[in-house]
Amino acid sequence: MPRTISEETNGSYSYERFHDGDGPKQQCSFRLVYTALSVGCVAGLAALLCLSIIEKMSSQEQVRKQAGHDWAAVIQQHHDTIEQSRIELVESIPLDMDYGPNATFGTPLYKSWKALLAMATKHVEVASFYWSLTGEDIHVNSSTDIPGRDILKDLKGLPSRNVSVRVVASFTCVAKNSTDLKELEQHGVHVRKVNFKRLTEGVLHSKFWIIDRRHVYIGSANMDWRSLTQVKEIGVIIYNCPRLAHDLMKIFDSYWIMGQKNSSIPHPWPAAFDTSINHDRPLLVNLSGVPSSAYIAASPPLFCPESRTSDLDAILLTIREANQFVYVAVMDYFPTSQFTYPPRYWPNIDDELREAAFGRLVTVRLLVSCGRFTNPSMLPFLRSLDAMRYPKRHVSIEVKAFIVPVGNHSYIPYARLNHNKYMVTDKAAYIGTSNWSEEYFSTTAGVGLVISHEAKNQSSTEGSFQQQLREVFLRDWDSPFAVSLNELHNSPDCRMSNG
Repeated sequence: MPRTISEETNGSYSYERFHDGDGPKQQCSFRLVYTALSVGCVAGLAALLCLSIIEKMSSQEQVRKQAGHDWAAVIQQHHDTIEQSRIELVESIPLDMDYGPNATFGTPLYKSWKALLAMATKHVEVASFYWSLTGEDIHVNSSTDIPGRDILKDLKGLPSRNVSVRVVASFTCVAKNSTDLKELEQHGVHVRKVNFKRLTEGVLHSKFWIIDRRHVYIGSANMDWRSLTQVKEIGVIIYNCPRLAHDLMKIFDSYWIMGQKNSSIPHPWPAAFDTSINHDRPLLVNLSGVPSSAYIAASPPLFCPESRTSDLDAILLTIREANQFVYVAVMDYFPTSQFTYPPRYWPNIDDELREAAFGRLVTVRLLVSCGRFTNPSMLPFLRSLDAMRYPKRHVSIEVKAFIVPVGNHSYIPYARLNHNKYMVTDKAAYIGTSNWSEEYFSTTAGVGLVISHEAKNQSSTEGSFQQQLREVFLRDWDSPFAVSLNELHNSPDCRMSNG
């Protein structure tokens, strides 16, 4: 009968085994041998355990190194309850747009990008759909590409300052003749392209920067010279917020790792990509003197660990939590799929806006872009939403088209449009990178930043980012560039005008 471990180590059993011919001295020797063996076994087990722990730690360290995280810094930052940070609203206003003498604007995007690159000392990470910072990239000769050339020059100069630069872009590139990424690689910049078409049937549409793992930019602008002079863009920069920067790094690193050849999406994502910052547990941060909470959402779902709030949920929850108003500015708005045939009906956001207006009597305003390349099939959906306005029942919902005058810039393709992607309510501000149609949230990579101000009364929100974004929306809404759907007529600068 097999003996158990307890039996093998029991004293009586050992004595029985060594009974014949054993005297007291021999018993003592055996005890010494037994004790040595026991200690040796324990030491061996301890060694094996240590090796196992070391191997596991080594494996985790490899994942962490691959993810590019400074984990000691992350742990240190979690000891702080509220970070003292600064927030800045940034904008690009296309040339030759006259708002009048009393209009106010955010910090010019070009100026802010220059400042971010100048302050970089260790790391710069950039995610962008595509790169086209010079006119030659699109066969255009225009002096309005000078700011783009300047940004490209600054980026190429970073490695010579011992600043590590990593760039991720979409494998599918709309600027097929661009040489920007090749030039950056020649100057020491590390570049990867992510084949989202293979991975999720989408593209990498995110647009964000991370500087020194402390400062972040998120906005609508691609790395395109037109974003600095020819297209209306909006974004946000948060300075000195390492915890938010490290959280955004996890999204960047998911792109970076998936940019490797023959990569496959892990199920589930390793714990290194989990986040403790989401809608239910936002980061507490002091933004330019205003107590606030913030979190970063992302899409598509396949790239989000369970702990990350999805970009779509962030939008729906922001609308759902509004009590007074919801103001939205976005380039494209479709309650359908946009890039599949036949298109699918997708009412997720549309239903939420209608519920807010009709069910809770929240004032809803939607400002969509209309340019020479706008898809006119968007118009019936906009008319349907606009038709819900019913003042007698206090249902206030209104839609306008924002038209950037083309003027003498007609020779520049895919310019002169409002590329904004944001929302502001009485409770929160949302800055995103996605247009509002189905694929942007189901298959395409994007991010959204949600900021709420912990205000006990309305006066305490004065000067807050939320208030600034609301003022920007109202500036555009009341400007001569915002046109009601019934007044589009036959504007040559708006393709929907003939709808």
